[in-house]
This record gives sequence, C-alpha cells and structure tokens, in this order.
Amino acid sequence: MLEVNEFLVLDFVRAHGHTTRPEIAHALGLSASSVSRMVGRLLRAGLIVESAGSRELPGRPRARITFNDQAGSVIGVDLGGTKCHAALADLSGTVLHELRRPTHGDAAPYRTLLAVIRDLRGEARRRQLPVLAVAVGVPAILDAETGVAVCGPNVQWQDFAIVPRLAADVDVPVIVENDVNLAALAHAWRGDARQVDDFVTISIGTGIGAAVVANGRLVKGHRNGAGEIGYLTLSTDRLHRRMENGVGDFEERASGPGIARRAAELLATTGEPSALRGADVTPAAVFRAAAAGDPLAGAVIDELLDQVALVLVAVGAILDPELVILDGSVGRSLSPYVDRLAQRIGGRLWTAPRLVVSSLGGDSTTIGAIAAALQSVRQKAAPASLFGVFDVGGHTEVAEGTARPAATAAFG
Repeated sequence: MLEVNEFLVLDFVRAHGHTTRPEIAHALGLSASSVSRMVGRLLRAGLIVESAGSRELPGRPRARITFNDQAGSVIGVDLGGTKCHAALADLSGTVLHELRRPTHGDAAPYRTLLAVIRDLRGEARRRQLPVLAVAVGVPAILDAETGVAVCGPNVQWQDFAIVPRLAADVDVPVIVENDVNLAALAHAWRGDARQVDDFVTISIGTGIGAAVVANGRLVKGHRNGAGEIGYLTLSTDRLHRRMENGVGDFEERASGPGIARRAAELLATTGEPSALRGADVTPAAVFRAAAAGDPLAGAVIDELLDQVALVLVAVGAILDPELVILDGSVGRSLSPYVDRLAQRIGGRLWTAPRLVVSSLGGDSTTIGAIAAALQSVRQKAAPASLFGVFDVGGHTEVAEGTARPAATAAFG
C-alpha cells in the first residue's frame, strides 16, 4: 500500500488548491527531504504539477504546487442487492457523472456491472479523461486468494469468479471489495469516522453486514468474513433451524425484506386496524406508518429495535468500538430511534459506543470505491485482485519523518 504520508501530501495539495513544499512540510510535520521525495514521485505520476512562483518576498521564489485533477479519472461502483450506483470521479475525488440502475435490470448483476463501467468509460472519453482504475463494492464474501465470491445471496452469487471475470473483461486495474468495507473506508475518509481509530459500520438494507476497524485497521478475518453479523443468531430456537438461502438469523429478521415479511405476518394473524392493510407492504411503508403512529407498524419497529440492540450489545462487548455507524437503507431509517437504541444498550455494557446514522446518505459504498480506486492510482502498481488491508485511521503515528495527526483520513 502507498505510504500514508504520500496520501496526506496529495490530499493537502488537493485541499489547498496550490501550495509550496515548505508549506506542506510545516503543515504535516515532515522533513523537507521527505516532502521533496514524495513531491518528486507525485510529479512523475502526473498527479501534481509544479510551476515557478512569484517573487513576493525577498529571497528565491518558491515553486507553486498544484493538484492535477485532469490527469485522469476513476470509477467507483456500489453493486447493491437491488440498486447499482456508479460514479466517475476525477483524481481529486470530485464526482463528475453518476449512474443509477436496478441491479437486476440487465437480467444479471454482472451484466449490469459491466454496463455501468462501459457507460462511464464512455463519459470519461468524452471528457478526455483516461480511466486509470475501477473499484467495485459487492454484497458478498470474497475469497482473498482466488477472487471468487463465495457468499453473495442478494446478487445470487455463490462461487462466482468476480475478480477473474473482471480482469478478463475490463482492461484497466480493477479492485473488488465487500461493499460495507468500502463504506467504512468512505466514513474514515469523508464521513462520520474521521480521526476515529476504532469503529464499526453496520449496514442494514436488502442484506446486512458490518465492517470492523480496530486500531485504524480493517479487520478482515481468517477467510475475509469478519463483520458478517447477518449470521448472528438471536434466540435459542433459531439454533436448531437450518439457514435458508444462505441468509442468517439477524438478516432474516432485520433486513428490509425481513421487516416487510414481519409486517405481513402481523397483518395476516391479527385483526388490528392498520394503514398498511391493502397497501404495498414495503420497509419504507412500515417506517412511514410507524412515524404516523400506526400501532401495528410501531410493533414491527419495536421488534426491530430490540433485534438491533441485541447485536449492538454483542458488538460493543466484543469489540469495544468508540463509534458505531448505522448505514444502509434500513439503518439510515433508524435515525429517529437512535436515542431508543442507546437506552436499550446503555445498561448492558460497561461503556457503550456512540451511535450515529450515516451522514453520507446512500453514497457511502460508492465514495469508498472512489477512495479505493484513487489509492490504487497513487500506488503506481495498481492491484488486479482483491483490495488488500488498508489503514483507515484518522491520524498517523507520530515518529521521525512521519506526519503529525491530520484532519483527513489516512489510508496505508
């Protein structure tokens, strides 16, 4: 992975528009020689440009360094269970063009993925910005050695060779990573976890997953399965039931389909009046009805809060994170209920994590994919297989020749 300091230098130049080597060294606490080496590498990569400075003060004029956001572009894709969101971004991470399509709109998720990559590359050609890397977030567990999706029920992938197929079908470097891991990267870079070393991102939507960051590092697990909290079992009776379609107990209950299914069960088994009767029972409809005071919908949400609280207690007890970010369509819909969740877990943990709802809306995985693709470009030898371990700490260790804590996230 690219040195954290080089990432910080590049991000500093991008954020300030134009600067000088001494300004970079002073702001980041780096030696002049270290800055010169990193600036030289970034100049050779075409990511920055340097021009003669004006003589505003006595002495030799300082060369001005500017970010070259027109040197190329990257593509980030969030291939979700129902929707595919893709974006073309310049090398500053600024989004230039976006596409949103149904995941199954082209008959198969992989065909949808290839279609959005093709269309965004066409947009990049129109803008005369070569695409230098593509990063894709997928709702699946990926085999780190083979690049095979070994468990992706929401895109109907089981032993699907996603990385080898993309390597054959796309002629630029491609990174593939679990979608929630990329969401965590986005939160460390531009979201709710900046300067936080220990946090968990929990995504609840069509499926459920989590990304665990400990001491500024993503925890991947023995087989890349760390954070798959959808498999948590919430009651003893569920221990003796076989999983159906690879969907775990927590995901079966608390995902979007699970919420709609539970509401439909109550409608069928009780005579309680509800605004949901005769309507299309969707997760969004259940949340709207609950907000309007509908008793049946409120009961569904109360059950959901209990289930989420049980998982939060487990996460807090095992990982002791400073922060838990609720993301995904259902997770973000829990915004009005954060205080009730905090009350549920407050007396069950020695110290409870801070709970927030994602401030990135539905874009966190796409933003994380852009960050991963940019990191690939900055590495100069971009990986063609699975995205490796990255550092998502909001600051770097203070040591000789390293940067002081900075306001931007660092990725190693």
